[in-house]
Amino acid sequence: MAAAKKQHDDVSDDLNYEVWARIAKTTLTEKGLWDVVENGVPPDPSKVPELAATIQAEELSKWRDLAVKDMKALQILQSSLTDSAFRKTLSASSAKDVWDLLEKGNNEQAKLRRLEKQFEKLTMDEAEPIVSYLDRVMEIAEQMRRSKIGKSDYQVVKKVLGSLSESHEDVATLLEEHVDLKKVTLKRLAEFFNRYDESVKRSSLSRNELPVYKMLSLTLEHETFDEDMWILSSGTTNHMTPYVKFFTTLDRTHRGRVLLGDGSIIMAEGRGDVKIMTKEGKKKTIKNVLFVPDMDRNVLSLGQLGQLGYMMMINGNKCILKGQKTGKVFGETVMDEGALFLRYQVIEGNLTS
Repeated sequence: MAAAKKQHDDVSDDLNYEVWARIAKTTLTEKGLWDVVENGVPPDPSKVPELAATIQAEELSKWRDLAVKDMKALQILQSSLTDSAFRKTLSASSAKDVWDLLEKGNNEQAKLRRLEKQFEKLTMDEAEPIVSYLDRVMEIAEQMRRSKIGKSDYQVVKKVLGSLSESHEDVATLLEEHVDLKKVTLKRLAEFFNRYDESVKRSSLSRNELPVYKMLSLTLEHETFDEDMWILSSGTTNHMTPYVKFFTTLDRTHRGRVLLGDGSIIMAEGRGDVKIMTKEGKKKTIKNVLFVPDMDRNVLSLGQLGQLGYMMMINGNKCILKGQKTGKVFGETVMDEGALFLRYQVIEGNLTS
């Protein structure tokens, strides 16, 4: 009983297997019972037809001694267990069964702990392709799933973005700021990284160093945008439009790459001026607008407007773009389907191609 009490003191209800096994083996060895735990006890020969007819009394006596030792060892082992561990051994009929059952459980727990530790320590190597790193993370995640400790897609996505190499931190920032990570599946993340890698490869193969513009706020899907709508975006470096007819001037020699929020790249095919008419009947010129044919909307860059001295003013339920020093109103914004935009009548230029 003293030995059993000591073992109870040394383990928690979750059973510290390493400590418990060491103490239990020492106790059983001291009592001369370890051999039945290690080797087990053969079936009762008197109940085996082919042995019952020839069994000698001495051999039967030896088996009974082993059976008694086994029952003593079984009692010692089970009495030394925590309640939760004891319940797991109720189906065991011998000391060896108890030992093997707990050893197997410990090996499984050790495997889970190793997988958890591997997952926690995963980091992307500086020279490693981002798609290759995602494959490594997903391989560990799949092993954990098979071991009944699966991570959710959100947990894996957060792990990946939080452990990218320093040169890829902008990718993590892009997604964290402009995408709801809880809605990103691993499949979508893989597709994003594939597009990103392809874009990087295309950029590196380009002989001409073209400027790179960003429209990281392009995350809305399946939306319809009218020609007179100009989406306001803080994640866009420049004003952009897909309509060549809007331009009063257009420099076709100006070309650039536009990085979108999903990692893909489209081309800017020119830069020029667009004239608009405000609802008050005033004409304004929006300068340095990029012509991006593959876009599906007009976009105004809040950063570019800020450089001209405009700032967003909130007045009740209204948002107004107003000159910080002049007080002149650039436009009153409208909110629809999560997008903040201005409506302008464009005074179309004479450009058609």
